[in-house]
Amino acid sequence: MTSSPVLPTRFPDAPPPGSRRAEIALVAAEEFTRRGYHATRVEHIADRLAVTPGALYRYVPGKYAMFRDAVATLVGELDDATSGSDDLAHLVASVTRATLTHRSRAALYRWQIRYLTPEDRAAVVAADIRIRQRFSDAIRRDGAASGPGAGPAARTGTRGAAGAILACIASLGHHRIEVTEAGAVALMQSIAADLAGSTPGVRSTPTPRAEHPPAPGPTAPGRLRGGAATREGAITAAIARFHSSGYDEVTMEAIGADVGVAASALYRHFPGKSALLTAAVDRTATLVSELLDRHAALHGSGDDPARALVDLLDQYVSISFSHGPELMLYHSELGTLDPDDRRRIRRSQLQQLERWAGLVREAAPAGSAVGDATARIRVHAALAVVLDGGQGSGFHPSATARLGELAGLTLLSH
Repeated sequence: MTSSPVLPTRFPDAPPPGSRRAEIALVAAEEFTRRGYHATRVEHIADRLAVTPGALYRYVPGKYAMFRDAVATLVGELDDATSGSDDLAHLVASVTRATLTHRSRAALYRWQIRYLTPEDRAAVVAADIRIRQRFSDAIRRDGAASGPGAGPAARTGTRGAAGAILACIASLGHHRIEVTEAGAVALMQSIAADLAGSTPGVRSTPTPRAEHPPAPGPTAPGRLRGGAATREGAITAAIARFHSSGYDEVTMEAIGADVGVAASALYRHFPGKSALLTAAVDRTATLVSELLDRHAALHGSGDDPARALVDLLDQYVSISFSHGPELMLYHSELGTLDPDDRRRIRRSQLQQLERWAGLVREAAPAGSAVGDATARIRVHAALAVVLDGGQGSGFHPSATARLGELAGLTLLSH
């Protein structure tokens, strides 16, 4: 019988706070977040610090060590921010402030963790488990699922709510919507209270579900043959490989092997790997845009805005679980695209965001108008609940209902 591996209690050999290593780590975190691990060079970090690469090597031996220090510093600060408190509002405020402090770096280990060694990845996982447990304990302490009937379902519910709260706070690092620290803390505490109240056995206001059948998903193309089949197959294979290994680790030869053709056959459709990545991201952008178009065509001005919003969310959850790697890639590899393509895709994402936010504003309860910034922040948070929760469950269908409920509570104030 083998025992479970012992998880580290702290990130080993993290840079001491206030040290030159810690200063280098924070600058490195910004560069790795902006460019991605493989596209970042030591020279980029040295330039930001106005020193030579050789001067950095006096403190950190190489690029991976700088990356590791960057992750260790951010994870350590979140670990410290949640240590010693069992009050949910205090935990939310502490993590929100830490996230805003590192807003330009906060998405680092969400997208780049796969480049850590197994040992270092285990340290991140251990810290994540500790932080989630503290939030779960605080939810129970504040009254959620602490009654005599609290059992396994309630404990699972608090873990799900804790994960959703953390995803909402982390989403502040995925955008640059202007918000004050006080405003962000108040909004995250309000969302956290709604999510904590969704734990089984706790009275909460249910999110209204659509009474009509959901709109159909994207129309499946007819059977493709020849070059068209090769092209679409290559995009599908590339999405899977980019998602699992990262763009820089994938070769055209590997994608060709997945499709059953030589790499030379792929070059008839794509000038290179970057063009294949662009095609993959474009496919996902089209998927989301078509979802919004179908929803707009189905719901007229006379429909109840809250029900229309929940219907859209239900459909988004559905495509997230059927196209999970594509949607993760849509966000994780934007920095790898050609600058013109990156700007084009970001414009598309902003247009999609505004369509969501418009529904959130329309669905606000009477007498509680939602501002533009708040609506957009809630949308980012809700979509993060779906994608992060989906990834955590391996996009298992059994998780869709709960994540849809949590995301609905995030979108609509109760």
